[in-house]
Amino acid sequence: MPNLRFEPSVRYRNELLLPLSLYPPIRVPAGVSARAPCFVSATEMHRLAPAKTIKVIAGLTTAEFSLRFANPALQWRQVRSGGALTRWQFQGGVVVLDVLISIYVAEGFHSYAQALAIILEHEFLHVQDEIEIVSRFMPTAALRDQYVQQYLCQGKEADDSMYRQWFAGTGFQNWLHDGVWLPEHNKRGDIRDSGAEWESFRRRMDEFQRTPH
Repeated sequence: MPNLRFEPSVRYRNELLLPLSLYPPIRVPAGVSARAPCFVSATEMHRLAPAKTIKVIAGLTTAEFSLRFANPALQWRQVRSGGALTRWQFQGGVVVLDVLISIYVAEGFHSYAQALAIILEHEFLHVQDEIEIVSRFMPTAALRDQYVQQYLCQGKEADDSMYRQWFAGTGFQNWLHDGVWLPEHNKRGDIRDSGAEWESFRRRMDEFQRTPH
């Protein structure tokens, strides 16, 4: 039986660390590396935001999920079973679960340290969720997937077409993205942007906007 291991990889679109000393105290959740946001225009913010997002957007966190076999040339072996058709079998090893996290803030808030602190505190909660999804949720949830079980855990052979489209191509990645990662991503995002936690964030932003600057 192949020895499969999922390993998370977290990357940031903006790798620059946020200079926390320049802002009012910002609560950074455990496990989160405080990275500087990308400042974008209001038009660009609306383009990036999901269609269901409220019209006035101060901050936004997006995540892009992908996966790759750490060493595909060694992890997949050609199997010839008497016929002319080539088949492939997974030999085990690491499958990297990758998430690219982007934090965006409307450029109108660039020069307001207090507003930025409020916005980033909320966005860092989204970042924490994305890290937990790829590092804690996905390795367990993916193991329950039927294709992971059959081809990566039990060593079922894949025909050449399936191998090239799914495992050497993007089919397998798209399958786990749509069926496992995306529902959890959407669920956690909806929780963060609703309820008492969201109302607290909105109230703090409203108070800032009512104060003369």
